[in-house]
Amino acid sequence: MTVLALPAARRRVPLAAGACLLSFTAFWLAQRAADVSMIDLMVYRAEGETVRAGGDLYALRTTEAHLPTTYPPFAALLFTPLTLLDTAAMRALATLGNLALLVAFVHLSLRLVDERHARVESVLWASALAVWCEPVWTTLRYGQVNLLLAVLVLWDLTRRTGHRWAGVGIGVAAAVKLTPALFAALLLLTGTAEAVRRGPWRPAVRHAC
Repeated sequence: MTVLALPAARRRVPLAAGACLLSFTAFWLAQRAADVSMIDLMVYRAEGETVRAGGDLYALRTTEAHLPTTYPPFAALLFTPLTLLDTAAMRALATLGNLALLVAFVHLSLRLVDERHARVESVLWASALAVWCEPVWTTLRYGQVNLLLAVLVLWDLTRRTGHRWAGVGIGVAAAVKLTPALFAALLLLTGTAEAVRRGPWRPAVRHAC
């Protein structure tokens, strides 16, 4: 029975991968057909250009909407590589990156619920459906960093207690955008006395600060 189950499992993964690739391709074409602006991505690039030029980051007003900088300075440093790409390449890379992050997000979410749910085929099928959810559509439409931040937070939440890198993901996410710092506070408030004493989440607080 085990011998029969193994080939069946091997067939399920390529099928799920094909469905996920087909869904992602359709999503990409739908976004191109909708002529998405990716306006937030343009702001990130402008922040990177301002850093490279040594300008006043918080005096920045960019795009036709005259949008300002709203993220911490560390985020602008991370955005500087965007200035090395032309607009078309930057948009394509951002879309591909966000789709990969979606798969990572689904994997970590299922793993957080139960390790048994994080099988490859389950992750791929769920990703194929999740890409059409409104929050994902909006994130890619505007070229936002929401999926990156979510993956960083979930990476931390799925680490074992006392892991040497525990807290780093939330710390980096909070350095990009302040909201994830709430997770560090939540973990300190809801953690057991032993967890707080051993301080596995203290790195998150240090990075957030």
